[in-house]
Amino acid sequence: MNNKPYGSRPAPRGYVNADGTVNRPKKQGGPPPENAAQHKARAVYGAPPKSPGGRPAPAPGRRPVSPAGTPARRPAQSSRPGANSGQRRPAPGQRPVQGGQRRPNQSPPGGRSRSGWIYPETGAPQTRSDFERYYRQRRQAEIQRARQRQEAARREALRKKKLRRKKRAAQARGILLRFSIVFLLVCGVAAWTYFSLFYGDSKEKSSAVTYTMGKEDSFKADGATAYYNGILYVDFTRLASLLDMPVAGSIHYMRFIIPSDEEGDSAGDGTEESVLFTVGSFTANINGVNVNMTGPCRLVDTAIWVPLSFVEHYMAGVTVEYKKTDEISLFQTPVEEDKEKVEPLSFRVKAQAPIAPVVYDPESQE
Repeated sequence: MNNKPYGSRPAPRGYVNADGTVNRPKKQGGPPPENAAQHKARAVYGAPPKSPGGRPAPAPGRRPVSPAGTPARRPAQSSRPGANSGQRRPAPGQRPVQGGQRRPNQSPPGGRSRSGWIYPETGAPQTRSDFERYYRQRRQAEIQRARQRQEAARREALRKKKLRRKKRAAQARGILLRFSIVFLLVCGVAAWTYFSLFYGDSKEKSSAVTYTMGKEDSFKADGATAYYNGILYVDFTRLASLLDMPVAGSIHYMRFIIPSDEEGDSAGDGTEESVLFTVGSFTANINGVNVNMTGPCRLVDTAIWVPLSFVEHYMAGVTVEYKKTDEISLFQTPVEEDKEKVEPLSFRVKAQAPIAPVVYDPESQE
């Protein structure tokens, strides 16, 4: 198992070409290859920069040559004590050490520096391990920046998701609120219509109505009494008194009877006709048959008021005449041949006769 840190691999020993020759790697301080980059050549191979005259400076370890062709004299070394003391050449793959201490990192000329980073673009000589460390640091920085971008994109997506959720929740609350308002309005209108139709007070008219019963009896009723929910009513108790109809029952259940003949009793033998009114009910019972009225039966003081249409549709022998919109006359219908006689009074709805039983006759099948 390889436990060595990254970048501590040994120096390459070369490779074998197709023709059998061996290419050895260039040593430190040797001439750089022609295709090597300038900063890479300086960082890895330690190539000296060019001289101001345009000629490259002599490589370290070689004696400079004079223009005449003779080797130039090597400059004398400094006689200062300790000038070259403590210096040693670093082994391949190791960092250069000067004076037994770590060489400080060089910061780029015009950029921000980081602690522990290597910047070969400054022109300072670097070893192979420093060069590899330089690119390893750049890769790590790029990976860190990619992670930061991913984290920022994740946070932005999460923020947008929360905003979408809030927007949808607000839309749902708005729809629910509008639905509740419309539902309450519909329920209120329905309740108001129901109570106004069945439990509301009568609609008052601006003008009163004058009723004439026969030839002498005439009275006037105000609009609140004569009309109820837009329906014209009549005092049936006073009309029954005009028609000599006996009355029986209580104040809430009133029965009006038409005798079978003038000489018979009101109780009679069961052949008389009658109508039963129930206060507050839309139904009237005529000779045992229930019929519907346009409005409910009303009790005004001690009199029974029913819709005037009931008298017109279900009673025979009574004529309703409209002189004006506010003047109504009721009287018994006279006979056409003799104006002094009147038609008999009766109800148009008769009692239903029971169905005769069918008698089985065995001889009828023979």
